[in-house]
Amino acid sequence: LIGAGAATVVEAKLSSWESFLALFLFCVLASASYLAMEIYAALKPGRSQALLARFRAWIDTHTNQVIIWGSLILGFWLIANSIYLIVT
Repeated sequence: LIGAGAATVVEAKLSSWESFLALFLFCVLASASYLAMEIYAALKPGRSQALLARFRAWIDTHTNQVIIWGSLILGFWLIANSIYLIVT
């Protein structure tokens, strides 16, 4: 995903130092969360395994609700955007 995001940014024709800085910060931010999880798992394997097990259980019990709420929010946004385009 980091590579896909960086490829999208590079297609934006990096023409200024701000563009390069945005690409660099994107890669650092995207990599930092992954590296933090890996380092935590390496330093404290027992605690990280318990944390991931609780997180997995939460995901398993809330998947349907997240799908429904996400679809509702996206649907209402699309309806509102369409109404705005029709009115203006």
